[in-house]
This record gives sequence, C-alpha cells and structure tokens, in this order.
Amino acid sequence: MLRRRIAVEIDAVTRESAFDDFHDWLLSLPWVTERPYSLGTRGVRCFEVDCEPLDRRQLLLITGLETRLDAHRVGLAVIVPMDAARHLEEIGWGRIATPMPRGDALVTVPADALAGRQELEALALTAYSFAMS
Repeated sequence: MLRRRIAVEIDAVTRESAFDDFHDWLLSLPWVTERPYSLGTRGVRCFEVDCEPLDRRQLLLITGLETRLDAHRVGLAVIVPMDAARHLEEIGWGRIATPMPRGDALVTVPADALAGRQELEALALTAYSFAMS
C-alpha cells in the first residue's frame, strides 16, 4: 500500500510540474516578450511577438484568465486568424470570444479543452506562427 500511495503522489506532482515552466518556455521562443496587463487583474499575463527585423509586433496569448495554469485547468486565450479560430472551435480547443483587428480572433480556451502539455504547446506555437507570418 505504501508503494501505491507514493506512485500516485509522484504522478500528480509530475503532471502539475509539467506546466510549471510554461511561461518560461513561452518566453524562450524568439522575439516573445511579456507585456504588462493594463487592467491589473492578478495572475493575468500577456505575451506578444516583438520582432523588430520583421517589423512585427502582435499580441500572441494571454494566460490566467479563468484559473491557474496547471495540468487540469488553463486560463488561456490566443489570437489567431479567423479561419484558424473556426478550426479551433471545430476541434473543441476553444471558442471565439471576439473579432480582432486584421481579421484575427481572440479564442478562449476552456479549462478542460487541452489534454496536456503537448496540446498547450501546440496551441501556443500555432498562435506564434500566425503572429510571425
């Protein structure tokens, strides 16, 4: 019994810790910077692409909108072109919250939409690739 409890505790810690460094991972992408969130809501963090060589500056994603970032809940919104936003709705990864300039959309990601770290990174990289194009 003792072994079983330890295994369960280790598994839970491993799942949660997989998300601990998401913000650091995001900031490790080229030209991604964090910008202040003007409404001052605690826990909300905004990230943008700021690429001077390509003259590109665009909001990329926002975290902390619904709940804390962990293995079970992700308070996340991404900015992607409207076609991609519709696709994210179709596959159940998000919901279009509002249209944005340049034909983009703000897509909110429900807390239970992403199964794990791979899906979270895939979604962030999708937003990143559109922001850089």
